[in-house]
Amino acid sequence: MPFELLNPEGLESPVGYAHVAKITGGKIIHVAGQAPFDANGEVVGRGDLVAQFSQVMQNLKTAVEAAGGRANDYAVLTIYITDLQAYWNNKQPLGAAYREVFGKYFPAITLVEVTRLYNPDCMIEISGVAVIG
Repeated sequence: MPFELLNPEGLESPVGYAHVAKITGGKIIHVAGQAPFDANGEVVGRGDLVAQFSQVMQNLKTAVEAAGGRANDYAVLTIYITDLQAYWNNKQPLGAAYREVFGKYFPAITLVEVTRLYNPDCMIEISGVAVIG
C-alpha cells in the first residue's frame, strides 16, 4: 500500500478514523468536495442527512474509481456538515451507509460543522485525498 495509517501512542484512541496518513508512494488523487448530487445534478434527499450522506459515499466511490482507485485508497477525508446534532442523532444509519462503500476502513478523517454549503439544500459535502499505488 502506498500509504500507512497511524495511530500514535500519546493521542486519544480513535473511533471511526485514523490520526495520520503517511504517504510513501503512489499517485496522489485530490477529489473535490462531493455534495449529494445525482448524475443529473439534482440534490438527493433534501432535508434527509442519511440519504444525502449515502449519495456522497457513492459519489466518492465513483470519483476514485474514475481515477483507477478503490474506496480504500482514500488516505484522507474532510467532512463538512451543516448540522452536527443531526449527525450525532443518526450515527447508526450513517455508519451503515459508510460501511456500504468503505467497509471497516477508516482513513484520516476530519469533521467540521459549517454554517452552510454553496447549495442551501445540501447538508453535507466530503472532499478526499486518495493514494493509488
